[in-house]
Amino acid sequence: MRLGTGFHADERERILDVLRKLDQRLQRYDADAVDMELTVKDRETTKQKVTLELWIAKPRTDELVATSTETGLRDALNEVREDMWRQLDEMINRRIDARRAPTRSAPPRGVHPHAPRVMHPHA
Repeated sequence: MRLGTGFHADERERILDVLRKLDQRLQRYDADAVDMELTVKDRETTKQKVTLELWIAKPRTDELVATSTETGLRDALNEVREDMWRQLDEMINRRIDARRAPTRSAPPRGVHPHAPRVMHPHA
């Protein structure tokens, strides 16, 4: 995880403690496939905005973004953590549902899938 704009290296452990819950959801991916960046703009003002970006490179590149405008930094970190958890759940569930969905059977060989069906005269 990278600490971007607005954070200092000495805050890393405290921030990781708050965001550690996300590890449970990210364990299914190779560590090399996951990249995260946390930034804050207008820190400790009424315009503060904390952004957590997450990229998962395998099997394809997915990008998830969670933001918070909470004025307290700890509250903002909790909010982006919970929003990212929700987004990860949704992404994982969509993939599971897609794998479970029945696949369409292919039309018989030599038959165009949109060709009109011929009715037999005795049917």
